[in-house]
Amino acid sequence: MERMEKYMSVKMEIPSEDALRSAVLNGRIKPRTATDAAVTGCAREEVKDFAQKISDDMGLGFNLGNTFDAVIKPDSPVKGLDIETAWHNPKTTRGMIAAIREGGFKTLRLPVSWHNHVSGPQDTVEPEWMDRIEEVVNWCMEEGMYVILNTHHDIYPGFLLPDNDNIDRSSEFMRNIWMQIARRFRQHSEEKLLFESMNEIRVHGADYEWTPDYDNKDCIDAMRNVNTLNQVFVDTVRSEGYKNSERCLIIPGYSTSTEGVCWDGFTLPQDTIPGRLFVAAHMYSPAHFAFFLKEGANLLTFDIDDPASTDPIDERLTKLYDKFVANGIPVALDEFGTVDKENDPERVKYLAYTLAKATQLGIRCCYWDNGVFFRYGDGMAIFDRKDLSFPRREPVDAMLRGIRVFDDDSVS
Repeated sequence: MERMEKYMSVKMEIPSEDALRSAVLNGRIKPRTATDAAVTGCAREEVKDFAQKISDDMGLGFNLGNTFDAVIKPDSPVKGLDIETAWHNPKTTRGMIAAIREGGFKTLRLPVSWHNHVSGPQDTVEPEWMDRIEEVVNWCMEEGMYVILNTHHDIYPGFLLPDNDNIDRSSEFMRNIWMQIARRFRQHSEEKLLFESMNEIRVHGADYEWTPDYDNKDCIDAMRNVNTLNQVFVDTVRSEGYKNSERCLIIPGYSTSTEGVCWDGFTLPQDTIPGRLFVAAHMYSPAHFAFFLKEGANLLTFDIDDPASTDPIDERLTKLYDKFVANGIPVALDEFGTVDKENDPERVKYLAYTLAKATQLGIRCCYWDNGVFFRYGDGMAIFDRKDLSFPRREPVDAMLRGIRVFDDDSVS
């Protein structure tokens, strides 16, 4: 109760549009492909295609985290549809989706873990699980939202791992799962429903688990295997036809990191239709501010005019712009955010700046909301899923203001 009272009473000041514009344009790290300091906020018009036009309209995104992505151990008594609430978030409702859309979010990323819900040699998905996922997707579409549907926490032996020992089985699992997903959603809008192949695919426990080591042979092999899995994904979805033939598909690199997709060996899959692929990346930078780290200094403040705060953001986003957006390939920064360290006014400034910089570079963002309020070092919720409300509007308004600085048209 004390933490809630503090959250509701603390003063949160959102930087003005002029201040955000000045901070972004005066940053030290410039896109190498820009003709001047003010990037247009999207790809050059002459290289725009279907996927880029979808990206331009996606606005602000929201992750329905720690819900359908929840996983359980094989001996857990929690089974089937009950896994949706296994990580202590309430069951998703039609009203919840409507409230998120009304709050200003045009895109909903729906993280889904599948391996707890499959059986048999073909990894057959439980019908009730597939029905439930479709129900929520349909609610989003009834609200006019874009939806990103993925495979999320399936990175376990026997399912989805990118090392050489597991690549054959992982390719089989990828093919089996996406065949079923694509078949179920083959009549859903090719514009509003996007598929994302994987989430943070990596080698558990390796020194390079989260940050690729370009000098490590095993890491390079795993990164190449991610390319292979992405190709399996694209081939499988396209083979199911109907609206899957033209659907936009989102492609991550190793660990869904900037380093994974900016590696020279990262390749987009071959596709049967041009201009339908996005690149995915996640960003929790600067790490000592966005996360709670057990070792090292944890930063509690963020200054939009201080390079120590903004350079880590600018560097990652600019790399993504230079390699992809400037060449007509849209980027979905489909996870970002900052954990609760009882520094709510600083988090608001971080959100405003990140969205302003990303929008300047034509990159769309989905905030990671895990449904957890007031858990120091872990809580990332801004939406109360029980009350169907945003207890404080400032975090959302900060992100919307950041977008408006460079792209007022996509905020509606």
